[in-house]
Amino acid sequence: MVINEDTWELVTTDSINQLLRVKKDIDVKDFDTLIVVKHNFHVADDIMFPDPACLSFFTAFEKNHLEKLEEKELLKLKAVDIKEGVMQFYIYCKNYKETIEKLILFLKTNSLYECDFEVLVEDKGARLKSLI
Repeated sequence: MVINEDTWELVTTDSINQLLRVKKDIDVKDFDTLIVVKHNFHVADDIMFPDPACLSFFTAFEKNHLEKLEEKELLKLKAVDIKEGVMQFYIYCKNYKETIEKLILFLKTNSLYECDFEVLVEDKGARLKSLI
């Protein structure tokens, strides 16, 4: 499976302080459980976006970790939402306990970026559809 930048689109929101990026294909077939990885970041400027170091860490999280897990068909990253001091990754999976363990492997590499996890069992894409 090849991950392609063309599979993402920016969604128009009501807030100038929000960047919502969603996969064009929002099908979550066989991936019923949603994990939302949340990081509260220090606001770096007037439009309330993270500082470059924070963006760099979470870009590496997405590109070096999540995409590899997605290629192995362990999860599906479907959206990234950055808004007013909170960065959220919307990840669908089959086994949330195993997935969280795999996510923590990367996230614990830098203690500056603490994350919380929200798990919605049997979400089946409902939360994702409510975003867009």
